[in-house]
Amino acid sequence: MAGLVVIGYDGSSDADHAIDFAAARLGPAPARVVTVWESGLAAGQAQAAPALGAPAVPSPEDERRLEAAAHEVAAAGAARAAAAGLHAEPDTRVGIGVGDIASALFDIAEEHDADLVVVGRRGMGRIRSAVLGSVSDAAIRDGRLPVLVVPVPSE
Repeated sequence: MAGLVVIGYDGSSDADHAIDFAAARLGPAPARVVTVWESGLAAGQAQAAPALGAPAVPSPEDERRLEAAAHEVAAAGAARAAAAGLHAEPDTRVGIGVGDIASALFDIAEEHDADLVVVGRRGMGRIRSAVLGSVSDAAIRDGRLPVLVVPVPSE
């Protein structure tokens, strides 16, 4: 049996595939299924008067809705992981951009003494990935723990 595994989960079919792949290979391992959500307040957008054209600062109610939605996504991922045979618990963190997401996954992994971080790979082309960023690329660059990158299944 493997030690604790941290799985990045955003509710996408790619993330579902990463959970299924990890569960099939790790057996009944303990897991934390993590959803990282973006808070407008965490993004440093909180200011008295936003600059013209700047995104509006979310209201506290909007923040609560975003956080609740993240908890629902993490819970759905943990339920999928449990159905696939992992002993899973949901977790959420606030982050901004792919670097923060990868960092949050490793922070949680270190907090819980995990052995492995699992992320899905969307299969974006190199140019699109360079422009938009990639959590899997950021996780590999971070390098604090072993990373399993699960590619999209071939059609």
